[in-house]
Amino acid sequence: MLSTLVHAPTVCSPSGSSPNPLSKHIATRASMATASARSSARIAIVGDVHDQWNLEEDTKALELLQVVCFCSGDFGEENVELVQSVAELRFAKAVILGNHDAWHTKQFSGKKKDGIQLQLECLGEEHVAYRRLDFPVVKLSVVGGRPFSCGGQHLFRPKLLSARYGVQDMDGSAKRICKAALGAPEDHLVILLAHNGPTGLGSNLDDICGKDWVYGGGDHGDPDLAQALSLLKETGKICGPLVVFGHMHKQLADGNGLRKMIVVGADNTIYLNGAIVPRVKKLNDEFVNKEPHLSTPESCGTIRAFTIVEIVDGAVDKIVESWVSVVGDRITLEEEHMLFNSAH
Repeated sequence: MLSTLVHAPTVCSPSGSSPNPLSKHIATRASMATASARSSARIAIVGDVHDQWNLEEDTKALELLQVVCFCSGDFGEENVELVQSVAELRFAKAVILGNHDAWHTKQFSGKKKDGIQLQLECLGEEHVAYRRLDFPVVKLSVVGGRPFSCGGQHLFRPKLLSARYGVQDMDGSAKRICKAALGAPEDHLVILLAHNGPTGLGSNLDDICGKDWVYGGGDHGDPDLAQALSLLKETGKICGPLVVFGHMHKQLADGNGLRKMIVVGADNTIYLNGAIVPRVKKLNDEFVNKEPHLSTPESCGTIRAFTIVEIVDGAVDKIVESWVSVVGDRITLEEEHMLFNSAH
């Protein structure tokens, strides 16, 4: 199990510029990593947050899990304060903004900084839209998809995409994603991080990107992401990548059950939906009664969801839905649900 403190200093920008500025103690920990440790990595996927984030508690949980952190967006309705808090998380991370993060702003303001601009400034190069971040020590490359996506056949917030990224349509978006990915080192596992998944993964209401709010379902994936993946596979340079996203909540609308959260394609591409909503729950009295020393007025704790991806020697080994309780300084892994195991 590797600490994210080992991975953090190795994050590079796609342009080849210097690594992210991180603390000296992180760099020191990195230099202590052994050759065997560097062949593995753990990633925590934080799906749709929807205002359920606490820097102190999530930091404690992530320290227990020992991971690199990927966030698939929808932090709040342009909740700049929360995004600033995410940016302050002292872990190596990659982030993509979702449709709720562009909830109010339809186009950039020329007079003052709007909520979108402020969020992008907070995140800096860790916002990976149409970009790539390389993690050389653990041989991972993260490629960002289209930001602000709300799924379906049309671009959401087209004026923002045009002004910021020069993207005018789905075809242009797919080419931007593909271009960023093609520069990845050949020995890296490529991970695509998007807010929404691609089309082509099913149209039933409980499919990984299926419409659960209309009768009969439907495929609500992003066609540009699907096109980009197709283009990448045609090149033969990237095979069997991991595609991580959120947006399509695990709990289906109208109490219709739970969504399928993982799909393994015929070409071994793994599609992983991390949108566990709500991702934070208050601990109930039954839990506190099992731990009587915690039953004080100050002991109100939470249990927090993460999807953990374990990578060994450049391949996905296991994927687990994990729930971590945080009660003061008592941090415990409470539940694990296996989603994928390469041995089976």
